[in-house]
Amino acid sequence: MQGNESSYTTALNHVAIADERAAGRIFMRGRDRAALLHRLSTNDIERLKPNEGTLTVLTTPIGRIIDVLTVHALDDALLIITSPDQGPPVFRHLRQNIFFNDQATLEPAGRTHAQIAVYGPQAARVLAELTGAEIHLPLHGITTATLAGVSLLMARRKPIGGDSFTLYLPSDGYDAVHAALRGAGAATLDAETLDVLRVEQGYGAFGRELSQEYIPLETGLLDAVSFTKGCYVGQEIIARMESRGRLAKRLCGLRLSQPVAAPAKLQADGKDAGDLTSAVVSPQFGPIALAYVRTAYAEPGMIVEVAGSAATASVVELPFSE
Repeated sequence: MQGNESSYTTALNHVAIADERAAGRIFMRGRDRAALLHRLSTNDIERLKPNEGTLTVLTTPIGRIIDVLTVHALDDALLIITSPDQGPPVFRHLRQNIFFNDQATLEPAGRTHAQIAVYGPQAARVLAELTGAEIHLPLHGITTATLAGVSLLMARRKPIGGDSFTLYLPSDGYDAVHAALRGAGAATLDAETLDVLRVEQGYGAFGRELSQEYIPLETGLLDAVSFTKGCYVGQEIIARMESRGRLAKRLCGLRLSQPVAAPAKLQADGKDAGDLTSAVVSPQFGPIALAYVRTAYAEPGMIVEVAGSAATASVVELPFSE
């Protein structure tokens, strides 16, 4: 997969935007909202104060990834963001786990609210100019702002190209906000270009690196897992893996000798070496991939083969760098 080089360059040097309306948005309200999500996911949700946020993982009883959520604490609710197209299944999963004595309600907001990602080293400056507000947000922190006459929520997210943010806004204000960002010089990222940038950073995507095939520790989601909180679904397996310090495989980068299609199996010395999950052609790094590499072959510099092709690959640490 190869993206648009112009918007790729703009994302790394100026500012670029991506439509994220496919993500799920859910408001969780009620006295027990934090306690409910706390017991269902990997991170310490109960410690969040208003305007703070975090990543957390919904896991199965055997510690496998259902979805990785971004959670923002508002004054009267938790705003929960799912992976693309996972709003309905996550909503059902949460609803099924509300017990009769839980004071918690769910409000789907996928249609009432839109979502725009703003990436790049000039993202903070452009947003400050458009909103008239100083932007001093910690990672996943959230605040209110007004842009193009639209009242919205603005949060800091993991970076692509530099400071990066997410805007959550009423759906009927999407066109006005999008036009204002474009007018300020933001390039629009297509899915292919965004995928190249994602792979370069080593961020997992739902259905590829994020699935019930894998456990959060294998994915490197240490910032989404608390090792000091109380019980949650899947904790026993995850805690056991962490205490032993031995993972069967882990998410790594691959520098490929030639472009390949994903998914694909990896081999080394005639043995199974792991699974290649995403592959792109980067303007900066050439053919690269994300892969779950078996621990025996996961050291940087190790060479593996891509089954069904003539390609070989060198294992590298994430994110990719020169």
